[in-house]
Amino acid sequence: MASLVVFLLMALSSFSKTIASPSPAEYPPTCAQISPGPISLQQIPSYFPPREFIDIAATEAIKRSLAIYALAVDGRDWDALDNIFAADAVANYSAPLGILSGLSAIKSTLSTSLVQFTGTQHALGTQIVDVCAAGAAVSLTYYTATHFLSPSQNSTTLVDDGQVVYAYGQYQDTWKKQGDGSWKIVYRNLVYMGPLVSDIS
Repeated sequence: MASLVVFLLMALSSFSKTIASPSPAEYPPTCAQISPGPISLQQIPSYFPPREFIDIAATEAIKRSLAIYALAVDGRDWDALDNIFAADAVANYSAPLGILSGLSAIKSTLSTSLVQFTGTQHALGTQIVDVCAAGAAVSLTYYTATHFLSPSQNSTTLVDDGQVVYAYGQYQDTWKKQGDGSWKIVYRNLVYMGPLVSDIS
């Protein structure tokens, strides 16, 4: 019985380190410098070392914003990006879009580049978020983006692979906590992890 009590106390102590908001002294003094970057796949593990304390509230807020980004792009709700990117954010979307400076450029370029597709689906995968001191954070998120060229959005309509383009990559994001308590991206690197896949001739 005593050993069970000790085990439960240890588990509770470990859990409290996860859910508690760390004191300023417990935050890493600086975040990994992943921008302007980007960092290579081989560098990633060393840029995100284990942390004793995790700020769950900030981490979940950032994960939520990344999910909303995917939903906003797929739903073509470009104004929703106002809540994701800082007004002076810089986003390197790689070729052919290149480096976009400012929220307005990010919104207009994404809107224009996706107009050729009848729909998209951005699915997020492997993800890590590191919250640091002074209201800073970095995150890395794998994504798969499916782009539909077919004029039909009917789920019962069969199309060949020539009507679909798949992109595989990662978002390397640097975040800053805003005056209202929200978190916004101040620098993004989109890194392709392979070629675009399609049977388009």
